[in-house]
Amino acid sequence: MNTESRVFKKLAEVEKVELSAQKVELGIMQDLKKSINTHKQKRKSLDDSSDRWYVDLFKVRDKFSKVEVDYKDFKSSLSDLKKFIKELENMAKELGIPPNSFDDYNEANGLINTSDDRDDGYKEAKKMESKIG
Repeated sequence: MNTESRVFKKLAEVEKVELSAQKVELGIMQDLKKSINTHKQKRKSLDDSSDRWYVDLFKVRDKFSKVEVDYKDFKSSLSDLKKFIKELENMAKELGIPPNSFDDYNEANGLINTSDDRDDGYKEAKKMESKIG
């Protein structure tokens, strides 16, 4: 009986080892499945947020045509303003009075002098728009 007990004991140990190996294998498979599902969710989230970002980006790009129209109108009005200032300066010279004695002369000159920042802003926006494609 002693031999028989040892044989049964050895068999029980072998079975335990095999069962624990199967448990480890099942645990790894569950972890892998969970990791696959998590990765799929994260990938979908990235795809969705990227898609929304591109849609928004292209909406911004499409709105740039309005900026171009407004810039063209701005440049035209600036040209008119410069022309009228020149005429006013010529008239003031003929009359022998300083041009800044006329109403709105200083304001018009100020607008002309600060128009460069609008040019810079437009050019920067145009560069960004061209990168969007």
